[in-house]
Amino acid sequence: MDIPRNPPNPERDAQIKARQHVAGKFGFLLGCVAAIIAVAINLFRAPRPITFLSLAISVLLAALNMPIGIMLGLWGEKITRPKNLRPK
Repeated sequence: MDIPRNPPNPERDAQIKARQHVAGKFGFLLGCVAAIIAVAINLFRAPRPITFLSLAISVLLAALNMPIGIMLGLWGEKITRPKNLRPK
């Protein structure tokens, strides 16, 4: 029989899920801010008149910042997790 490495602890699991939820929201917010800044920089540097293609490319490239922000937020949560919440 397989013995689980980390026995279920509902209190610890709930705290970790709550921290991950907040970290994901914070990462999404960081990604959105980075995306807005990226669109502004790309459109500022784009040749005038701005075409639909240059606008679409700058928006799509800026949208890549959101998953990166979420990943950074979740990674930050993992490395700053208190020792009592870390799985053994």
